[in-house]
Amino acid sequence: MKLVKMEVYPEIGRGERYSEIILVSKDMALPIYISHGQAESIINGMQGIRFHRPLTHDLFIQVINSLGGDIKQVVIDDLAEGIFLAKLYIEYMRDGEIKEVMLDARPSDCIALAVREGCDIYVSEKVLQEAGKSKEEMGIKSF
Repeated sequence: MKLVKMEVYPEIGRGERYSEIILVSKDMALPIYISHGQAESIINGMQGIRFHRPLTHDLFIQVINSLGGDIKQVVIDDLAEGIFLAKLYIEYMRDGEIKEVMLDARPSDCIALAVREGCDIYVSEKVLQEAGKSKEEMGIKSF
């Protein structure tokens, strides 16, 4: 599977019932519709906002890190009936060897974790062909 590295566009659209985040590459954009709460978590992660007590995504990263793991990458790899599917890749050390575990996860959770951890976000070319748009079509002039 060919993957395209993407970044989270810093502007998030807010509708009445959902929010829209946009992942962008050199030429393409991928709009993803998520809950307002998930969008807020992504914004907080992008801006480095931390609260007195950890929120769910912050706690998840603390747990992974405290167990000797790191989130290495997230991949939005499929689209089924209009729903994006994603994988979360975690590396950890066990018995002197680096191991990797891949977990099925919601793209919004993966993105919220990736912006906190600073890891790469990838989208499969198949998903971009099905749901991607040109940056121009999305009104993104430069990023």
